[in-house]
Amino acid sequence: MMKARNWGAAAGAALILGLGAFGVAQAQLSAHGGPIDVSADHFSANDAERMATYQGKVEVLQGQNRMRTDLMNVYFRKGAASGAQKSAAGAGPGGWGDIDHLEAIGNVYFVTPTQVIRGDRAVYTQASDTIVVTGNVVVTQGENVMKGERLTVQVGAGKTTMESSGRVRSVLYPDKKQQGGAH
Repeated sequence: MMKARNWGAAAGAALILGLGAFGVAQAQLSAHGGPIDVSADHFSANDAERMATYQGKVEVLQGQNRMRTDLMNVYFRKGAASGAQKSAAGAGPGGWGDIDHLEAIGNVYFVTPTQVIRGDRAVYTQASDTIVVTGNVVVTQGENVMKGERLTVQVGAGKTTMESSGRVRSVLYPDKKQQGGAH
């Protein structure tokens, strides 16, 4: 049986990417860390809005985890850049601060070796450490499936909520070890 925190851990990892125009700021797609490979058909950055956009068949890989989406926007807080960002960004006016929020729009898929999360849109907000996946949301873990319209994950708290204008639906398969019992 799945626990709420198991759903949350996968969903949490899905969007704590923090990918920026001038490098990676606090980026993690996998709990194991390592380099992050981002590819897209198009990239643009807007200094005035402190926003970076990856568009067209966006694919983000880290370790065994993968995220795909049509469009990914990364928004930064105003302030001086830190660490690798500072050296890469140079002394531009205003600087690019830490990640404020990011959004993945269109055909959002996050795949780990054990779970798949699919939705139409996903937003990670750093200040509240919250991820919201909306649209036709489907989460699978093995044979277990959960469907709804809005998945909210409070990452640090390990709390997950699935909502729907109709009914939330789950199909859960009990652990086969527990079914055996005494004969």
